[in-house]
Amino acid sequence: MKSKAMKLAIISMAFLMLATGALYLFVSTQAIAEASQAFNENAGKPQEFESGAFIETAFFAAVGAAYIPIGLWATITRHTSKVPYILAIGGSVALIGLYILSRNADIPFVGQQDDVGFIDILSKVLQGGIIAVSTYIIMSIRREKKASLLA
Repeated sequence: MKSKAMKLAIISMAFLMLATGALYLFVSTQAIAEASQAFNENAGKPQEFESGAFIETAFFAAVGAAYIPIGLWATITRHTSKVPYILAIGGSVALIGLYILSRNADIPFVGQQDDVGFIDILSKVLQGGIIAVSTYIIMSIRREKKASLLA
């Protein structure tokens, strides 16, 4: 690795990816805990479980589980591959877009959401950071490759 800035960017990227993955996993475990508590309060009688809540919980768990290995992959490959950074940008842009869409349109299974909480804002800030840092790393990789070709 040639510069301290690139080293710092890769460490920042790993932190942002791990933090975002942990946040999404936290949200999914909270939803599971709430469903379990509701089940226990109803004396073990199954109540009607919203399919949207199940899909949302599974989605959050899958997203959290995906962010962590991509962050580790980006850390391992460092500046040799743009692929994990491109995936991180694409996934983060898609999740921000889905969040905005879910607040403005009626999405099947989930409906239109009207809540905006601290965790929502925190996850979008982390994802914005992932997009910014990943873009910086990709541009740095391009510059290094151009410089090595010209040398």
